[in-house]
Amino acid sequence: MFSFFKQEIAIDLGTANTLIIHNDKVVVDEPSIVAVDRRTGKLIAVGKKAMQMHGKTHEDIKTIRPLRDGVIADFHAAEVMIKEMIKMINNGKRQFFQPSLTMVICIPSGITEVEKRAVKDSAEHAGGKDVRLIQEPMAAAIGIGIDVEEPMGNMIIDIGGGTSEIAVIALGGIVCNRSIRVAGDDFTSDIEDYMRRQHNIL
Repeated sequence: MFSFFKQEIAIDLGTANTLIIHNDKVVVDEPSIVAVDRRTGKLIAVGKKAMQMHGKTHEDIKTIRPLRDGVIADFHAAEVMIKEMIKMINNGKRQFFQPSLTMVICIPSGITEVEKRAVKDSAEHAGGKDVRLIQEPMAAAIGIGIDVEEPMGNMIIDIGGGTSEIAVIALGGIVCNRSIRVAGDDFTSDIEDYMRRQHNIL
């Protein structure tokens, strides 16, 4: 009866891109970046629009990537970004009733308790009434259909934008894991450097 007032979403809060899943569909897939007015702090753009401004702004506009190495580096920018991306679920339409949001958010397996708290707080300030955190390797294992409850170990390697997660999963938990802060962004930078050095391509 009251399901209209509830909305369940899953968020993959990535260094490079943020995904939001609702009703088993990816409804938002945007770069994790915001553009704000330096003087007023007012939000100008988020996601793809902010990415188009990145590196091309004048002195009154700055672009911020709220996540670094898989964790929140700018608390306020992350909160604003999550809020705006949640609005994109309904194509920006204003809703008469704001639904109660249950959120599941992926986090790197190696983050500290303080960093976990920052993710949870940002999500709650963005409207999450019930916020649950799941470690990225566990979410990846469930997502590709591995039976995580079985006693046999499975190794998962999840290469994101800011971190690479390596974990062995068995009996419904992570047996051992390593979170390496070398991932897609570093690979991109290395490829750019190689092309610049070897072929003089900017």
